[in-house]
Amino acid sequence: MKASHPTQARRAARTLSEAPSRNLVMGLAGLAGLINAAGFHAIGHFSSHLSGTVAVFSDEVAGAQWSLALLAVWVIVAFILGAMVTALMMTRLRETHRPGRYARCLIVEAFLLVGVAAVDRFIAPGPEWLPGLSARLLLLVGGLSFLMGFQNAIVTQISHARIRTTHVTGMITDIGVGLGQRLAHRLHPDWHIPSGFARTPLMLHLMTVSAFIVGGVIGVIGYRWQGPGFLLLTAGAVLAVGLYDLKRRQ
Repeated sequence: MKASHPTQARRAARTLSEAPSRNLVMGLAGLAGLINAAGFHAIGHFSSHLSGTVAVFSDEVAGAQWSLALLAVWVIVAFILGAMVTALMMTRLRETHRPGRYARCLIVEAFLLVGVAAVDRFIAPGPEWLPGLSARLLLLVGGLSFLMGFQNAIVTQISHARIRTTHVTGMITDIGVGLGQRLAHRLHPDWHIPSGFARTPLMLHLMTVSAFIVGGVIGVIGYRWQGPGFLLLTAGAVLAVGLYDLKRRQ
């Protein structure tokens, strides 16, 4: 392991402790929970639960249920494409020295959310291409998964890969590790805790998971209230935040 690794770890933790980065991560976690829960309420499919999606794929292949297996593959591919687009976009913005990289990504995310809301509002289910698969379902599931991959990659780069807003399993694992470390330190203060396992404050993980949960509750309530219109309201809020931050940095 390189000697600079602990320094990079401390820098990452220090960066995430700063208010702007922390607030952005919290906001994006809440947004991820909102979109994920609202999408599940609307179409009955998770757009970011890839561990479950891979398990579904395995189950459907074993049972020769090819339509649902293809849907699972579509979710995974769309998520990967969303993350790829974020990485390409942020790399280009960094290399061209454009200010407000994260703000520009938020603006793009807002328009992506508008597109998902438009599909939900205006495209009828129509005929099924394969059993259980209509064009509307494929567009909604693919759009939501792309959006989640796009957004998850934003936070991954903000946090130096220490936090992923849609990977709640990983965050809860980190919470458990952090609690175990603190208990070990309390029982045996002389024990050494490897810096590589303490890069991100425990409270930040707790706040991120809490934001995801609260966002999910708001997402379901909001979608029941306004349907696709609630997604448009959310997109408007994200766009306003992105434009404000971009203007502030220019």
